[in-house]
Amino acid sequence: MRSAATLAVLFGLLFNIGVAQVKPTPSLPTKLEAFATQPSARVVWAKEVGRIDSDEARVVITALIVEDAVPLPARMRGIRIDLVNQKAKDEVYLEEAKLEAVTKALEEIESGIESFRKEPESAPCRYLGAAEFWHPRLSIHTLNAAYYIAPDSLGLSLSAYKEQQFRFPNHRPAELAQAIARAIDELKQQPTDRKYTALMDSGAVLLKLYGGI
Repeated sequence: MRSAATLAVLFGLLFNIGVAQVKPTPSLPTKLEAFATQPSARVVWAKEVGRIDSDEARVVITALIVEDAVPLPARMRGIRIDLVNQKAKDEVYLEEAKLEAVTKALEEIESGIESFRKEPESAPCRYLGAAEFWHPRLSIHTLNAAYYIAPDSLGLSLSAYKEQQFRFPNHRPAELAQAIARAIDELKQQPTDRKYTALMDSGAVLLKLYGGI
């Protein structure tokens, strides 16, 4: 397991490279994004489960179920994360199977914050992340989260592996973890139509039909 110090260095490099990048590298969609953005797909159920507002950015987390009847009837469940600041906006889709791991990664970051804040300053801007959000060999349009310490503020930092960072000063990863946990609970309460079950549970089929990581 990578140490907190190592992850801090890795995420510092990741965010600095991303923010400085002029021409973003094309990124692969998640399975849910590839599915939900098909012209024939439609949202059949959605519920906002949380939001975080700061002076710099806003994030809204929505649990949702998406249906597509072309080429075969299928449904996928998960969350959409809407990010916006004064310079940019983005949407990140995470399928239900990924949510537990993302929640645990956010809780991991949260648990390391106090130790991270006590470490000697090695750079003007420092980031504490988790291995779940580290994809050095793949360009994926998915959630990246970290706790940042900068000269002007400290708090939650989010991105979608593009050039734009969304900062939430004085907010913590636990807030996002709690919202995603609520999404998990809401999705569990939604009935599953039997005619969609086979395709929902077959990542291989969905990957073949729609692409995505």
